Amino acid sequence: MSKTTKPLWQKPWGYAESFLIAFGLLFIGFLLELSIQTSSGASIRYPMNLILGAVFLVLILVFYRLIRKSNLYLFLSGIPASIGAISVLTLLVIIMGITPQVPMQEDNFITTLSLNQLTTSWPFLFINFYLLVILALVIIRKGLPFKWKNWGFVCSHLGLWITIFAAGLGSGDLMRLKMDLHENKTEWKAYDDKGNYYELPLAIKLNDFIIDEFNPKLAVVENETGKLYEPTKPSMIMIEKDLTAQLHDWSVTIDEFLPLSGRAGDRYHPLHDFGAAPAAKVSISTNSSENLTGWISCGSFNRPHESLKLNDNYSLLMTVPEPKKFSSEVTIYTPDGKKEDKVLEVNKPQTVNGWKIYQLSYDEKMGKYSTLSVVEVVKDPWQIYVYIGIFMMMIGAVYMFWRGNKVTINSEQ
Repeated sequence: MSKTTKPLWQKPWGYAESFLIAFGLLFIGFLLELSIQTSSGASIRYPMNLILGAVFLVLILVFYRLIRKSNLYLFLSGIPASIGAISVLTLLVIIMGITPQVPMQEDNFITTLSLNQLTTSWPFLFINFYLLVILALVIIRKGLPFKWKNWGFVCSHLGLWITIFAAGLGSGDLMRLKMDLHENKTEWKAYDDKGNYYELPLAIKLNDFIIDEFNPKLAVVENETGKLYEPTKPSMIMIEKDLTAQLHDWSVTIDEFLPLSGRAGDRYHPLHDFGAAPAAKVSISTNSSENLTGWISCGSFNRPHESLKLNDNYSLLMTVPEPKKFSSEVTIYTPDGKKEDKVLEVNKPQTVNGWKIYQLSYDEKMGKYSTLSVVEVVKDPWQIYVYIGIFMMMIGAVYMFWRGNKVTINSEQ
């Protein structure tokens, strides 16, 4: 006995129609990308985003009033429409994960469809607005008239709506800038990725830039190409005092290690001077050759590096020390006349007047002698609303999980 298939667009609409609508919006969005290219620099900022947000809320309420007694309302506030919209949005998120979301100079298929900047593209805009409409109608349907047993569902869905709404409207107000701080100088200008400068309502003075480094490593390189020689693992060994280790075909012993040094005559001596570099006296032995002894150094911005030739093909050298931790001791000035001494570290931002200040980088050529510290200053006034939405989702989900378990236990009893 064959099963009767419901024709498309025959009421009530179901999953087929929901996916067709969602993918239809996606298709229209990509058509607009082909005809009206979005600008990566275009964004809606305050107060225009607030005005558009208020207009959108009013339109949703008007739309609800017009369709509340129709089958369209039942469809848009039902499960099939939600799953269709979320599925297409998930597809876009997957594309964002696969395609680097960075500006590209060359014209190709990716840039033509704005796949490299999806969050500012027409398809992403359409699907987000569609999902916001569906979520709003779901919340209204479940929340009117209000029943306490539904508050967890309404809370979690309202939290998701607030998160998407705030993240979308607030993207234009997000400022992510960089500042170049030089020791003993005060800076109040920051710049974006395009080199545009902005005067900030705060100023930062770099008092001291500090780097803690790991010890340098021993490595063998090819004499002709300068490439790292790595027939066996590990291919590099960290230098330590009195170290004896096997590095590929050579047995290496550290006879002397100087974290800071300078060369004088036929050897290196301890030296605490600007630009002093690590150096080590090493002894090399193999089963097939005589012992070798010599000094190696990674050098610095004002001192040459020195390697030890092992044979006609390979040489032993010291790598540049890698940073273990770097931080900036700064004084931050605000328009109200206050000043605060802060320490900026990687992944440990300081917050001043709504701005988050992150330690970002430094002058790598100068290494530990860098007098330049690059920090990132970020202001996202809508972030608090995104956090509120996420918190509401968590509270609602925990309540529904608890209530579901409670109903299950009562039914088993």
